[in-house]
Amino acid sequence: MTAPQQTMPLDVRPVPPKDRYDTIMGAFQALPAGAVLDLTVDHDPTCMYYTLKATRGDDAFEFAYLENGPEVWRVQVKKTA
Repeated sequence: MTAPQQTMPLDVRPVPPKDRYDTIMGAFQALPAGAVLDLTVDHDPTCMYYTLKATRGDDAFEFAYLENGPEVWRVQVKKTA
């Protein structure tokens, strides 16, 4: 039997914009492999996707939209490696 997938919810809408990048990337870094960051933001988080792709590679994460604006975006980012 496999363990249930760990999910960490993170809503950065109340976080000051200058602190959001560090908050999001720090939360992703802290995840164990196989865990998911359930991220809620007030803009399209494609910059996170491209940052992870550039710094970690395609095999290090999975990125899926749950809500796609125009007021709220939610994505699940699974740490695979």
